[in-house]
Amino acid sequence: MTVSDLGELIGFLEDSRDEIRAMSAEIVAGLTANAEGMEKLKCVQRPLIIKLLQCVVLGGDAVRKALVALVNLSHEPAVVEILLDSNVINQVMESIRDRTTPHVDLLTSLLANITISERGSKELLQLGKGSMEGHHMAVLLKKFVITGTTNPPGNDDLYEHVASVLTNVTRLREARLLLLEPGRELLPALVPQLQSSNALRRVGAAGALKNCIMSAEKDGTLDFILEDRTVLTHMLRCINGQPPLEKEDTVRERIAEAILVLAGTDKGRDALWDAGAPEALRKGYEDEQHPGVCLAMERTAEIFLSHSTIDSGPTPGVLGLASSAKQLQQQQQQQQQQQQHELAQEQG
Repeated sequence: MTVSDLGELIGFLEDSRDEIRAMSAEIVAGLTANAEGMEKLKCVQRPLIIKLLQCVVLGGDAVRKALVALVNLSHEPAVVEILLDSNVINQVMESIRDRTTPHVDLLTSLLANITISERGSKELLQLGKGSMEGHHMAVLLKKFVITGTTNPPGNDDLYEHVASVLTNVTRLREARLLLLEPGRELLPALVPQLQSSNALRRVGAAGALKNCIMSAEKDGTLDFILEDRTVLTHMLRCINGQPPLEKEDTVRERIAEAILVLAGTDKGRDALWDAGAPEALRKGYEDEQHPGVCLAMERTAEIFLSHSTIDSGPTPGVLGLASSAKQLQQQQQQQQQQQQHELAQEQG
């Protein structure tokens, strides 16, 4: 397909006839489904993005295929910049606010890709927009939470990708401060998602929580995070080894790492003791197989042990975890020494 052919194809995306737009959008979506097709489209990238956005605005049967193409294309950072230059976030949010749109899943997926970039996250958060700051996110959070509790089992979860958006935006300090601002209700909305039946929701919620907790002391938000103790209850439930078991390694690892950070602070450690963290860690560690989760648990146990002032009830479990951590460290040191010895012999 020549550049001229591609130009003619994308020109049909704004044709007045819906069936022509739909046919063109379907061909473009097919091209974006593989690396070869994506490479062909690079020479017409900017006009293609603009025409696809126009195609979405025109409506009709072409919309879904045009959105599929945009989602596929938005994995490329250069495409994200073109989309942001084209005011895509406001366009997407306007469509999401329209309760009649049947394409929410693709719209939120597009936002998830766009907010991987720092600029995309800032624009979605409307930073610097005065009273409008956080308005888009408030809309997304509300819809995310409501559908998380009302969506019947087996139905498509149209707002599941908002979880990824939350993970993306909370990488920014200004985003964390905005979303954790009293009255925003981020944490009460987020922590129940850790028990969602949807794995994508759980992974995204765990990522956003970890991002908020990792920098909480520096951000000055630690007290607010610890204020609602149900936050810790939900988090510990992910790694305590009790049914229903969390099957996603990513969720368990993110939560275990977040708990490790909390344990490293005086206030966080006290709150974790009160929430029964030592016993939860002991039970969860018994059958945990993931190296990253085990390592975070062991390091947390070492912190608990070094600051332990409680009775001997849960201490043996913590001691066992700490001992495992030391054994693992010794094994790693021995392996490194063995490798160095073997290397020295080969060089000799």
